[in-house]
Amino acid sequence: MKRFFAVLLCALLLVSFNEVGHASAAPPPVKSKVYLKAGKFFVLYTNPAPPFVDENNRLLVPLRTFEDLFGGEISYSDSTKVARLRWLDHEFVFLIDSKNAQMDGQTVVMDTKPVLKNGAMFLPIRIFLDQAELESHWDNKANILVLDDDRILVGDTFKDFDGNDLYSNNADGAFRINDFAITYRSNNTFQLTINATNITGESIPKGKADIHPLVSFGAEYGGFASDSYSRPVYPAIREINVNGNISISQNFPQKEVNYIITVARLFTE
Repeated sequence: MKRFFAVLLCALLLVSFNEVGHASAAPPPVKSKVYLKAGKFFVLYTNPAPPFVDENNRLLVPLRTFEDLFGGEISYSDSTKVARLRWLDHEFVFLIDSKNAQMDGQTVVMDTKPVLKNGAMFLPIRIFLDQAELESHWDNKANILVLDDDRILVGDTFKDFDGNDLYSNNADGAFRINDFAITYRSNNTFQLTINATNITGESIPKGKADIHPLVSFGAEYGGFASDSYSRPVYPAIREINVNGNISISQNFPQKEVNYIITVARLFTE
């Protein structure tokens, strides 16, 4: 009930939001390509930085994401720079700037290193694909790594979307999400802009596209925000030509953000 109330409140605030008190200094803008999809959800932002591809062409994801979104159990030591992760029925040990990891007590040599970025440890996801039988595939049309394993879609951020998604008649795989940007505004909000390409091979009529972000806030605020969950979204997304591009912008309250995800699909009715 508490989370549902937070959704209703945030939905109202999206139209016109003013926070009591003095606004803090706006964080720097964020812009990133999108590299990761979990089931139907494109994973845009992960605190403290989006997933990124390193100089070895390997995708790295924040350590805490494996717990918050994907259901693992993590621990990290600042003094030793060692992280431990229990996930996918295995136990992993990682050391920052070392290619040597452990899985179930056995040494595994990776082809890139975990790194420290923005004060957080980022792990190469490749080890889980190669060693732990994490179900996945590379989507050539969308140019993105897709995690197909239902075992990992357990985080509250995914559940919040599914629990309030009242429109079940839709088709995934209609768009390539190219990139996104977060721009902080003067009225204690930030603007999220998502750029996508129609990859259906056909024109998409007005009102049939559903690019629908959800923002999950940090522990201090809790809850999440999105636009109205009644379908279709308002205002309806314009017609998108074959291979055409679309830019979607939406304002959210300026709070500590943990995760931003989105679907990108078609209404089939």
